[in-house]
Amino acid sequence: MLRMIVEGIGFDQVQKPLVVLKDWDGRKLLPIWVDAAQAKSIAWELDGVRPPRPGSHDLLLHCIRLARGQITRVVINDLQNYTFYATLDIDTPRGLLHIDARPSDALALAVRAKCPVFVDGGALKALIDIEETPITFADNDEETTGDLPNFEPEEDTIASQQPSLPTVWNAETAAAPSQQDEINRFRRLLGDLNED
Repeated sequence: MLRMIVEGIGFDQVQKPLVVLKDWDGRKLLPIWVDAAQAKSIAWELDGVRPPRPGSHDLLLHCIRLARGQITRVVINDLQNYTFYATLDIDTPRGLLHIDARPSDALALAVRAKCPVFVDGGALKALIDIEETPITFADNDEETTGDLPNFEPEEDTIASQQPSLPTVWNAETAAAPSQQDEINRFRRLLGDLNED
């Protein structure tokens, strides 16, 4: 079992959102495609944005806490047919519960509950070495290049099968000027989703 950090939210080259997990030693990454609503939910929490009304993940966490439960960890524990699986471990007065969840929802709850995130089981096969990945982080000036195959990613699927991965921005770092357009595009998407 490998402990991970939610590194940030970004887009692949065809503008599909994804979340990137990084191990604590900074050697491995796990990119997972997510849908726009989960990307928005995770990004808002990472950026400390408080919407005027609670979102679905805020509501669920509040309900868990009202029931005297506490999310103790999230485990991305399997990968089958390019789709990740996860569990929420919730400590309750009746004991520890392991609840099946989509990784995108589990990660949105994890960043709110500030609980540890782990990768285990079949999902370990999807880890990629940082030195070998074309992902460019916001504090680098390198650009990502390469052609994409005809592949339409689905939510909670593996992103490492792409020959060229996205530019990823980290909510905790300032973007390099060459990366600002990608971040602005992402923020516009979040704004557009907020208006729906």
